[in-house]
Amino acid sequence: MLSFEQAGKLLDEAVEALPEGIFDDLNGGVNLIPGEKRDEDGNYIMGLYHHDEMGRWIEIFYGSFAALYAGADDETAADELIKTLHHELTHHVENKAGDRTLEHWDEEQKLLWARERELEEKPLEADSVLFVDEDGVLAGEAEEHFLLMGSLQGLDVDCGSAPLARVDAALLEKYDAVMCMTLAQADALAERFPAFDERILCLGETDLTPPKHKGGWGNVRRHLKREVQYLVDELSGREPDWKK
Repeated sequence: MLSFEQAGKLLDEAVEALPEGIFDDLNGGVNLIPGEKRDEDGNYIMGLYHHDEMGRWIEIFYGSFAALYAGADDETAADELIKTLHHELTHHVENKAGDRTLEHWDEEQKLLWARERELEEKPLEADSVLFVDEDGVLAGEAEEHFLLMGSLQGLDVDCGSAPLARVDAALLEKYDAVMCMTLAQADALAERFPAFDERILCLGETDLTPPKHKGGWGNVRRHLKREVQYLVDELSGREPDWKK
């Protein structure tokens, strides 16, 4: 995970790389806050855009990133940090224009996350699992890990893998749980096949995507293997080590 100083430097560089016009009227600037922030439901808040009589400013909470991405590589944490900056700047631009599109989207996402958390609190039960990703590469590796780890724990659960474009209703019908590598992939499948919405989930709490550089594959594969182990533990009724 990036240090507070590294995160601050990264944000400064990202701000400098953007057109100056985006920051018009943002008199309070972009501020990296050391602590974490949570909403009333206990979910981590990554950033906030403020507009009141004092002006306009953005807060990004380093503590929230440190908590959510403690085990992530620096590249993943950096990507999420920049995404948050861009997200809050979009709020700023839309707010100035009287547009609430992103604000409404945030509200919808909060409802979705609350629903997902409610589902996560219930132990997953499935006799078959399908792993899905954009091109089938990570899904295929997840399937291999699942078969190996499942056999070691005596888990009798069928599994398969497929690229997103090859998933259809007939394939979804065959599996009790469909584990996507990213939230966007899960959302896309649920939108295409709303009848199977409840069985379409994300494998991890954070997205699993191919790295931008070849050297990043080691971290991605470790992350993937860890998430598959958590899934195997849950299906076999074993308490994961990280929960003990």
